[in-house]
Amino acid sequence: MTQIKAIAHVNNLTKDDSTDYYLIPQILATLGPDGIIERLRKREIATKNVDGKSFVETFLEECSVASAEGYNIVTSFFKSSIGLQGVVYAEDLGHPIAANRLKVLVNLTQGEGAKKAIEGTSIFAYEQTGAVGPIIQAVMDPTEMVASHLNPGSMVLIQGMRLALKGDAESVGILFTNADDSSKTVFITPAKVYPNTSTKLQFVLPPEVTEGTWFITVTTQASGNSTILTKEPRSYQFNTILKVGNAGSGGGDRPEIE
Repeated sequence: MTQIKAIAHVNNLTKDDSTDYYLIPQILATLGPDGIIERLRKREIATKNVDGKSFVETFLEECSVASAEGYNIVTSFFKSSIGLQGVVYAEDLGHPIAANRLKVLVNLTQGEGAKKAIEGTSIFAYEQTGAVGPIIQAVMDPTEMVASHLNPGSMVLIQGMRLALKGDAESVGILFTNADDSSKTVFITPAKVYPNTSTKLQFVLPPEVTEGTWFITVTTQASGNSTILTKEPRSYQFNTILKVGNAGSGGGDRPEIE
């Protein structure tokens, strides 16, 4: 079982009578690739005839184990350091403390090799070739401008690309789906949306979209060419669950493009 040693320092900012401490991890050493390979050699792994993938996985596994023993790791790609957050008390000193009582972290930052490689690169931005479906980039109440939060009965602003609600398919419009009950849906027709443009949709949130968490999906037959409609409607589900009112919110799934 691995163990990280830590130096306890009295927390002088505590105002109550109890003596509590904050911890500073005692770093045994800083290991580079050679140090990790030497650890592997002691396990009689580095000298074995293993394939590249197996060796890399074993190398990274050994980095993890070394971190759990109190080592910092430095490679050309990353640097790791151990962090401890939390409070311990006098009666805890001199005894092993379960990691789940504290916040024990392995902090990763870029190494010198990664830094130099990134500094020497450039960014080439492009719109996906042949993309014709809508893309939602933001949803909010325009009166408060808080991302992914809506208010019952207030306005809704959707921003993005190729959003214009066009076409005669029945599915063209905006669909709210309750995150907790997928059978509960509310559909907004194009007639209720103004402005209805390629970059902006705005409408009043119907009362059926009650407080809670909701997915939102835009479906249209509009394409990148303002004069051409797609044969089949295209849909895009926003990648963040919307919070309506004061309800709790959760994480979102990846966008779904049909």
